[in-house]
Amino acid sequence: MNQAFLVEILLEELPAKPLLQEFPHMSEKWQALLGAQGLSAPTEFSYTPTRLVLHAKDFPTHTSISTQEHFGPPLSVGVSNNALNAIGRKFYEKLNLKVPSVWQSATKNHKEVLYACVQTEPKPTAPLLDSLIFDFLQSLNFGKSMAWGNVKARFIRPIHNICVLFGGEKIPLPLCEETFLCTTKQATKLHFSMGFGWHETPDIDTYFNTLEKGKVLLDPKAREVKILKEIHTLEQEHGLKVQVDGELLAEVVAITSYPTALYGTFESKFLHLPPEITTTSMQEHQRYFATFKDGKLHAGFVVVGNTPLDNPTDFKDIVAGNEKVLRARLSDAMFFYENDLRAPFAPNPNALAQIAFMQGLGTLADKVQREQVIGQVLAQKYAPHLQEDLEQAISLSKCDLLSEVVYEFPELQGVMGAYYAKAKGYDESVCTALKEQYLPNSENAPLPSTLLGALLSLSHKLDSLLALFSVGKIPTGSKDPFALRRACNAFLRICLHFNLPFDLQTDFEKLVKNYQNFDCALLRDFALERLSHILEDTPNYSPNIYKAVISGIARSKGAYEVCQIAQKVQALGAFLEGTQTKDFVAVFKRVANITQDHQDCKLDTAPNPKLFTHESEHALYNAYTALQATPFKSHLEQLHALFALKEPLEVFFDHVFVNDPNVQIQNNRKGLLMAIYLAFLDMAEAKEL
Repeated sequence: MNQAFLVEILLEELPAKPLLQEFPHMSEKWQALLGAQGLSAPTEFSYTPTRLVLHAKDFPTHTSISTQEHFGPPLSVGVSNNALNAIGRKFYEKLNLKVPSVWQSATKNHKEVLYACVQTEPKPTAPLLDSLIFDFLQSLNFGKSMAWGNVKARFIRPIHNICVLFGGEKIPLPLCEETFLCTTKQATKLHFSMGFGWHETPDIDTYFNTLEKGKVLLDPKAREVKILKEIHTLEQEHGLKVQVDGELLAEVVAITSYPTALYGTFESKFLHLPPEITTTSMQEHQRYFATFKDGKLHAGFVVVGNTPLDNPTDFKDIVAGNEKVLRARLSDAMFFYENDLRAPFAPNPNALAQIAFMQGLGTLADKVQREQVIGQVLAQKYAPHLQEDLEQAISLSKCDLLSEVVYEFPELQGVMGAYYAKAKGYDESVCTALKEQYLPNSENAPLPSTLLGALLSLSHKLDSLLALFSVGKIPTGSKDPFALRRACNAFLRICLHFNLPFDLQTDFEKLVKNYQNFDCALLRDFALERLSHILEDTPNYSPNIYKAVISGIARSKGAYEVCQIAQKVQALGAFLEGTQTKDFVAVFKRVANITQDHQDCKLDTAPNPKLFTHESEHALYNAYTALQATPFKSHLEQLHALFALKEPLEVFFDHVFVNDPNVQIQNNRKGLLMAIYLAFLDMAEAKEL
């Protein structure tokens, strides 16, 4: 039997970002706890700034009947003289079963063992709810937690009440009450604008009706729809376009119970600021939405209030208050910006030498010097004509960290450097590179638009990777405090996009000389693991194909060149979509197995046609030499040429005994197969497919 079930955890206002990070995992954690108790119930999760709510329309009133098999010790151990001995009796006692006079046995691992089948009877669900809710709260991870009063457990914010509605009865929660020092009333509170008193909710229908009348939109999706609808109305009223940033929208939804979108303005003089300053001040500091008109930033903004007011005068007061706050912030920003423009914008090693980068890695001035060395290597390899521009861009890349605007708005590092460089007359390409030096800075962020910007970004990210690996700051498990996975992803994406043939073995070995000694194979394997994640989104990708390509490089001591690896994976994936490829792979696996003894060291001599004794050997050798003499335009074309060896290989195996008694002939045949194996190994290790 099932019935509706609801839990409301009422607490002090939750910080938006930790809540949004943990909310997607709540359902999975709850279902895992239910499963451990033999329960299952689809559950909806909702939240407002001051409550978390779980609602299941069909929640079981009892646990289900379950049957569990238990296998004990072998009969030779648990039975003596046709009777259970102490070991056999202990098996049943551990299961809380009466020791039987006649035991059951079963076969396990080819042995006769004692056997018991235990059936668990249904138990009422209500007594389990206290521990279920407690374990659920303990499972939540918001990054940081706090202690308050004499509570025994920490949580993201103090809990005031836990309301459980299930079957019309009061559910005792002694564990939760004692641990969190909270009440467990069947009651809730309304929007703060309607008072702070308790409102009894003896059943679920009353609970939802109370919140609806109390100006609380429990469903975050409903709040989002309301905000977007009101923003659309404001766009039509004022003839403008509101920039709806997804992350900002989610954050505004998380901090409001009953949102109302309002339109405000600011003085047009602030439009002379770089638009990034204005939008950052609005979005990051005030959670306002920026507005645009005719493709340009407009002197208006949208603020989402959390007060359900009916009087237009009250709305004006709220807007006026927010306009006053924004005016003060933008006035400060303009003051900082004008000060920065009056200051020189040029390399300042002495100032950067006063800013520590990381313990064991010196200062920002040291980092710039290391990046210059990397930039020189990259420019010589990929773009000698950009060497001077890259050197200048690297020398200027950290200058804006000394500016007043970046001190106030750290999010604008790089962007402000571009504005200051442009104001001082630097080349446009250098300014663009400075603006894009940190791109891509997230998984879906855009890449630098120019090769100069790409090389500047690579210099920065490669130094961070090499430097932090050299002092042992290597990501482990889910911990990556210095965002090295993100930096490595960005480095690989840039290489792939600009087709830069970076070798993860030899190029790392060249660059690592300027750092403390460490095994650069660690960094190579780290980059290969990140590359596999990047290529997951490419057509026909599979982990086996990627592993086969990497194994082929390792066995043949080939180049770990990023673009070549990606091209091989894509070509092999496309090729293996064919209908006849299974037989093709099987043939090459046979070649690999026969040459197993010779894979780590090539034979001293190439196959000698004079030692062939059957025409199938000549045919296979001719096909192989023709393949070797063919210049391939793509890896897919190379695979099709290798596929052409399938038929002569099959004929060869049908007519020739490889392990001929004549050792010279035997080695010659293995040498031929080894040559073919190495040709395929240039693409992938067949045994991994």
